[in-house]
Amino acid sequence: MTWCRAVRTARSAAVFVFGVVGAAGCGDDGVTPSPPVPEVTWYRDIQPLVERSCASCHDGAGVGGVALTDVETARRLAALMALRVGAGDMPPPVLDPSCRSYEGAERMSLTAEERLRFDAWARDGAPLGDPSDAPPPQRATDAIASPDATLEMPEAHEVTLDDDGNEYFCVVLDNPFTAPAWITAFEAAVGDPAVVHHMAVYRDLGGDAGIGYGVAPGTRAFPCRDPVIELDWQLLHSWAPGVGVTRLPEGAGVRVEPGEQLVLQMHYFGRRGTSSLDRSGVRLQLSSEPPRAEVYMDVFGPVPFTIPAGAGAHTERSSTPNEGPPQLVYGLLPHMHLLGRSYRAWVERDGGADECAARGEFEFHHQALYMFDEPLRWGTGDRFVAECTWDNTAKSEGQFQLPPQDVPWGEGTNQEMCFMVAYLSKE
Repeated sequence: MTWCRAVRTARSAAVFVFGVVGAAGCGDDGVTPSPPVPEVTWYRDIQPLVERSCASCHDGAGVGGVALTDVETARRLAALMALRVGAGDMPPPVLDPSCRSYEGAERMSLTAEERLRFDAWARDGAPLGDPSDAPPPQRATDAIASPDATLEMPEAHEVTLDDDGNEYFCVVLDNPFTAPAWITAFEAAVGDPAVVHHMAVYRDLGGDAGIGYGVAPGTRAFPCRDPVIELDWQLLHSWAPGVGVTRLPEGAGVRVEPGEQLVLQMHYFGRRGTSSLDRSGVRLQLSSEPPRAEVYMDVFGPVPFTIPAGAGAHTERSSTPNEGPPQLVYGLLPHMHLLGRSYRAWVERDGGADECAARGEFEFHHQALYMFDEPLRWGTGDRFVAECTWDNTAKSEGQFQLPPQDVPWGEGTNQEMCFMVAYLSKE
C-alpha cells in the first residue's frame, strides 16, 4: 500500500468514528490536494448546540460565568469544551430521556452523536465555517406570557457566598390568594442568573417556617443550608438552569389555600466575593375552575440505611405497592446528597413488564423536577421501585470526610438520602 493510500484509508476511518477529516491527504495521482472542507464547523454544528444546551448557564450572564456563546471564547476553549462534554460533565447530568421522555429534554442534554461533534470540532482546529449555514436560533423562549400571579421576594437579597461558593437563603413569600387557587404552570423569575443556581417553592404545613433553623417565629428571611430540615415543608416546584416553564397536563392542577405559608428557597453559587443583589420569584398560571385532577406530591425511597466507609458503589432500594386506586405520576425530582452518583426508578406491573420512570447520573448542584411528556400509570397492585447508588470512597467527588466514615440516612448534608419526589393524582 502506498503512503498516500494509507493516509486516505486512515482518514476514512477517522471520518467514520469521529465525523472529522484528518490531516492533509493525497489525490489519486499522489499530489497533495487542497485542504478538505471541515466536517464540523461553528456556525452549522456547534453554535446551535451551545445555544440550545449550554447558554442557559454559559452566556456570560448565567451561573456558569464564561460566555460560550461568544465565538472567540468558544474557539479558545474548544479543547476544554470537548473534554468536559465527552466526559459527560457538561451539560450537567440529567434524567435519561431514553428512559422516559420529558419536557425540555432536548435543551438539557446532548446525544452521543452531538457530543462527538465537539470532539471533532476541537480536533479540526475549531473552524468557523459559513455564517449562512447557521440554523435558526434554538434557545428556549418558552414563557408564561401573562402570568395570573407572581410570587416574589419582598425585597432584594444581598448574596453572601460561603467559603465553598454556596449560599442557601429562604424567604416567606406573600400569599396573594383570597380563595383556593389552582396552579397549572410554574415559571422561574430569576433575578440574577449569574448567581442563581436553583430555586424551590415549598408550602410549610405548620405555618412556622424557620423554626427548624433556629430563627425567631415570624422571621421572613433566614439562611437555610440545604437540605431542607423542616419535615413539614411540601415541595410545590423546583427549578434549575435549563428548565423552562413547568406545565401540568390539561385538567390537572396544584391547589394552594388562602393563608398557607409559602417559602422560596434560593441556592446561590459562584466565586467567593461575588457581589450581587437578587430578587427572584415564580410566575404562575392558574385555572379559573377546579381541574379534574388535583395534583399532590409524595416521596418514594428507602429509609433508613447506612453507606459503609470505602464503598465505591453502594446501592439501596425501596419498593412501594399501590394498595389503593390507580394513580398517575406526572413528574419526578430525584434527590440525593453529596455522595450520590446515580439513580433508577421504575414501576413493576402486577403480572406484567416493568416500565422505566427515571434513570440517570446524579449531580448535587444541578437538581431539577422533570415533567413527563405522558403520565406514568401506577396501577393497583403495581410497585414503585426507587434505587440509588453512592460513592463513599476517598476519591469520591463529594467526599467530605477523610478517611471515609459510615454515612447514615438523614436530612443533613453530611448524611444521605434517596428520594423520588413525585407529582401524583388519582387516575
